[in-house]
Amino acid sequence: MNIKRSKKKAANCLKMPVKRLGFVFTLVLGIYMLVSPGLLWAGESQQAQVINALSDSPKLTTSQEILMDFIDGKPTTRVIVNLRKPAKANQLRSFKDMAVRQQLQGAVTQSQNRLINALDPLEVRITNRFTYIFAFSAEVSPEGLENLVDNFDILSIEKDRILHAHLAQGIPLMNAATPRSSYNGSGLSVAICDTGIDYTHAGLGGGGFPNSKVIGGYDCGDDDDDPLDESGHGTACAGVAAGDLGTVGDYIGGVAYGARLYALKISFGSGGSAYKSDMIEAWEWCITHQNDNDNPIMIISTSFGDGQYFSTCDSDSVSMTEAAANAVAAGMTLFVSSGNDGYCNAMGWPACISHVISVGAVYDADFTTSSIGWCVSPDSCATKYETGGCSSGWYSPDVPYSDNVTAYSNTASFLTLLAPANWATTTELGGGYWDAEYGFGGTSAACPYAAGAAACLQNAAKVLTGSYLTPGQVKSTLVDTGDPITDEKISITKPRVNLMAAVTLLGYAPIAPSGLSATTASSSQIDLSWTDNSSDETGFKIERKTGSGGTYEPIANVSEDVTSYSSTGLTASTTYYYRVRAYNSNGDSSYCSEANATTCPAAPSGLSATTASSSQIDLSWTDNSSDETGFKIERKTGSGGTYEPIANVSEDVTSYSSTGLTASTTYYYRVRAYNSNGDSSYCSEANATTSAASGGGGGGGGCFITTVAP
Repeated sequence: MNIKRSKKKAANCLKMPVKRLGFVFTLVLGIYMLVSPGLLWAGESQQAQVINALSDSPKLTTSQEILMDFIDGKPTTRVIVNLRKPAKANQLRSFKDMAVRQQLQGAVTQSQNRLINALDPLEVRITNRFTYIFAFSAEVSPEGLENLVDNFDILSIEKDRILHAHLAQGIPLMNAATPRSSYNGSGLSVAICDTGIDYTHAGLGGGGFPNSKVIGGYDCGDDDDDPLDESGHGTACAGVAAGDLGTVGDYIGGVAYGARLYALKISFGSGGSAYKSDMIEAWEWCITHQNDNDNPIMIISTSFGDGQYFSTCDSDSVSMTEAAANAVAAGMTLFVSSGNDGYCNAMGWPACISHVISVGAVYDADFTTSSIGWCVSPDSCATKYETGGCSSGWYSPDVPYSDNVTAYSNTASFLTLLAPANWATTTELGGGYWDAEYGFGGTSAACPYAAGAAACLQNAAKVLTGSYLTPGQVKSTLVDTGDPITDEKISITKPRVNLMAAVTLLGYAPIAPSGLSATTASSSQIDLSWTDNSSDETGFKIERKTGSGGTYEPIANVSEDVTSYSSTGLTASTTYYYRVRAYNSNGDSSYCSEANATTCPAAPSGLSATTASSSQIDLSWTDNSSDETGFKIERKTGSGGTYEPIANVSEDVTSYSSTGLTASTTYYYRVRAYNSNGDSSYCSEANATTSAASGGGGGGGGCFITTVAP
């Protein structure tokens, strides 16, 4: 089925009473037989007879949808053919066992070959042979479809519909900024099943294919080995989920910037549409290639869909539901956008499949105080007005407030999660970035936001416990720890992803601290401070090494909630490096980024003060440092005075004459070395008293006393 942008709705997906649908289809078919050129009576057209007979076949899951191409005069239609499974197939369900996968693949191929080899290739052209599903897709004529219906080994036939793409603030909104610094998705991969990825973009590897970021993939839509994006939609989704770390405007890298990417192009050509069979092929490709390298595919993000479903839709497409179930059984978590129609009690397909995590959208920031007109379906319960500017004919005005559900986001009681969307700053086709207002958004952006958060969560689980979570555990963790957000257009409350809470709920080691700083206090002390990002640590472990090439050794543990420490007993003029991690009974967090500082120069010693005259005292000291810029000299008058700076002298100078003093006065002195790292401690103070003023001779400058005899 061709997958379209979620702003539109496939009319055939709208649930109507079966009897009414049958009446409408019969009426259309009758009109076709009466007005088609050359037809006077329905019985005179063999093709019309075939179509009429096929319309009653129970093997066609939606006969009106499948036959409409023929009624419209097209010579062929595209379908997915589901085969009867051999009895042994039910025993081959353990997808984590590679041997079981191979056995199932062999059984599927055998069943496909047995049936396909008996078909007329002029009437049935095979478009996809699935790998783990007893099914295939084909383009068929009416005669070819009739032959398929008459084959006992064919269980059912469904329409291969066309689906469409669902179109720096989102990361903090999900409370992901801190945990992603410790658990950034490294060691695993996210598969973007979309319009491909522009792997030449600097934020997505910046080279050929494969490269350091986009390490694999396939073009399922055009059946070739190059999944290069020609539309831009997949490139934007990839940048949100796992673009490389960096700062370009508001773009700070993807949520899981340490994860690798797989590019699965499901769209055909350069547009934004894809057949359902190609989406199935992409999901199966992920199963086959899940463990191609040391970065297994653990997450699949798909921002495509169509239709309007009021409940889970597992029975709507047996093949797609089985593909989703198989991917989950292999350990991969599937995220699918809910759609952008503004539904209040429905979602698009395949978001409605029970095996996937469906994702709706919230605004990531208050990016304007003005109302924005979002295109919505006429079936939306949002406040809406008619317009010629939307293909749906309706728009809903909405002021974007941070963390409010968007007017266009499909909401239903069976929606799984919410995540940030408009506007997403992300990678753009051709090397640029979506950085303007009203740029990339929609549930298309929310889906990779949630997928990236799940990659970080899986990274944390692997680091802290030694194993990945199951898809069910990923889902329950994100749901249980999400912040409740109510969609005001329908008063349905759903969890918005909160990554820090999700990582904390793992119940294992605490979140790593961040923002470690080291500040020189003296020639023997460096003060440390950091940010506590955990709520359940027992305390923090502090380690130190001397010089960049040294070896870290533990120096202290401090209690919970303590965020500072003074490292003492250090050597002057020496550079020390520090790192800190949190711990509790479950283990240690990862380390914060290291910090370093250099102690001040060594303090001088042996300060002496010698009286030189009634107005001068000479100082001398010992220089104990090899890297001082100079020495600072301070003086006070009397023991109760206050020290004040009187002079700085250059490096290696070890004497100074303090002049202009008052006679018969005691002066105290202290000296310290300094350089760009700070000041040393003071040497021990020294003092001296100036001599009394001397008596004077002629010139009248002295005191003259006359003695008179009696």
